[in-house]
Amino acid sequence: MAKETFADVLRKFPLAVSVVTVGRGGVENALTVSWASPVSFDPPQMMISVDRLHYSADFVRSTKNFCINVLRDGQQRLAGQFARQTMAHEKKTEGVPTRESDTGAAILTEALAYFDCEITAVHEVGDHLMVVGRVVDAAVLGEGEPLPINASLRYQKARADR
Repeated sequence: MAKETFADVLRKFPLAVSVVTVGRGGVENALTVSWASPVSFDPPQMMISVDRLHYSADFVRSTKNFCINVLRDGQQRLAGQFARQTMAHEKKTEGVPTRESDTGAAILTEALAYFDCEITAVHEVGDHLMVVGRVVDAAVLGEGEPLPINASLRYQKARADR
């Protein structure tokens, strides 16, 4: 199958934009993802997909936790803030209201909802890592609809020459 055809069909598949935060002990990172999904009710588990070449992939593996912060419609600017590459020692969450989750990752308090997870499995699937986590806490933080991936946002693949 052609990659372009697959991408065209994915644009018709409804996905919500989320910011995944990871961290423990004061060290944290965050990235915008559009590939997040529930994978189990019992026990409750969620999955995120991270490009293997993305600079956050190793960080996710090393922290053993992640928090999916589901963005609400109208938070495109916030999604863009966490989608960009950071400079050394820059904190993407600076200026964004957060609180620490049970696992140590940041909860974006202005997000629509969150799922705080402890990693249970990491699988290499093609050019991405599928990261599965057991949900240890989750909550709806406010009213509204999720930010859809087609809301003038575009998924970009990490470059191989990083």
